[in-house]
Amino acid sequence: MICEQAEEACNYLLEKAQEYHIDVKWKHFSPYTPPGSSYEYHRVVMNLNWHNPKEFVFQLAHEISHVIHGDKGDVYYYHACFTGKESVEYKANVGAVKLLIPFYCQDTDIQCVNSANFMQAFHVPHYLSSVVSEEIKEYYAK
Repeated sequence: MICEQAEEACNYLLEKAQEYHIDVKWKHFSPYTPPGSSYEYHRVVMNLNWHNPKEFVFQLAHEISHVIHGDKGDVYYYHACFTGKESVEYKANVGAVKLLIPFYCQDTDIQCVNSANFMQAFHVPHYLSSVVSEEIKEYYAK
């Protein structure tokens, strides 16, 4: 883990995975072997040796999102090229943002929340900036 916030975010996501009966496995693979998920087995497999540890939290949220949304087939490449808002990977990225927003915003006034800081903290792809802003607004509208 990179920092305390990342560790807390992972623990939060593991609790979410438990709520959805998703089994998370932690394995040591090559640094370039991406994480994966399987809806059929309700399982996520994370690579503890990933070459860019800053991506770890968002990867976990992304893979959990695949299973929550029932993406069929084994999904194993979380940051495939952006191919449009209808792609499975885009939807999993949006789901990852939706999973992380409550963690990031909990116990924080809206004036203190910054979408750019959220994106930097969780290494969220830049093309999701409008999604992040909208999800933050929705969180505080509740």
